[in-house]
Amino acid sequence: MAERKTMASAGTILLCAVFGFVLTGCISGRSDVRYGPKGPAVGAETLRQVRVGSTSREWVLGTLGEPTSQTQTPEGTEILRYVYTKKVDSDFKAFIFLNFDDKREERTVLYFEITDGIVTRYWRE
Repeated sequence: MAERKTMASAGTILLCAVFGFVLTGCISGRSDVRYGPKGPAVGAETLRQVRVGSTSREWVLGTLGEPTSQTQTPEGTEILRYVYTKKVDSDFKAFIFLNFDDKREERTVLYFEITDGIVTRYWRE
């Protein structure tokens, strides 16, 4: 009787080991995140520091760097445009029959309206 229990226990251990070995390497996943030339988008904490009517153009440039583009309006207002991109490529595979591939691009665009060197308005597209 003890011999049978030992064999059953050894069989269970062997079955678990084989099952574990089969599953090893059958599930894989990866995620690749890349940012555009401006790096990650400016966070909410930084944007909360902008005060319409008192934040200077120099502060915006010093904090955010050179804009992606600048436009001068006929009224003499300057628009600074910052474009941030984030590309995510994720892949998940489970066994032979399950494969999920997710590719997406997130884009954040910030605008700062500058009049006489001071931010008069800003917004996110």
